[in-house]
Amino acid sequence: PLSRGASRCMLQAGPKRGGRRMTWGAEHDAVRAVVVDYLEGMCWGDEAKVRRAFHPGALQVGHFGETYEFFPLEEFIAWLKAEETAPEGSPIVAELLSIEVTGTVAVAKLTDTCFGTDFTDYLVMVKDRPDASGRWQIVTKAYHVHAGRGLPPGA
Repeated sequence: PLSRGASRCMLQAGPKRGGRRMTWGAEHDAVRAVVVDYLEGMCWGDEAKVRRAFHPGALQVGHFGETYEFFPLEEFIAWLKAEETAPEGSPIVAELLSIEVTGTVAVAKLTDTCFGTDFTDYLVMVKDRPDASGRWQIVTKAYHVHAGRGLPPGA
């Protein structure tokens, strides 16, 4: 299962450079925590976690089945409420592939399986304040479907 503790353990050390492991630091930890809220909120249908992860003006963009989605957050939450989600605490199949942070902007790339569909998600985040009190939030989620029920026809 992917939980806050598990994700921190899985992603504790960064890539090797010059034979030494680089540590990610507090900003990467904060971005990773948003990714966990996003995954748990989406896969388990936890609206509070989804709302905590996303900025109220966020957009979700991608192709799911025959639909080209360009949804504001409220439409995404309404869609999520109509879906059959996994029970809270059940394992989440996901891998956080990368996090890039530049000042108050971050991008997280991950793969996940949810709703019988395999996705690659790009989560673009912005920190609401440039200092240590700032909070990271997803402003855009762009995704690609690789397999499963969300695969666009002819793909």
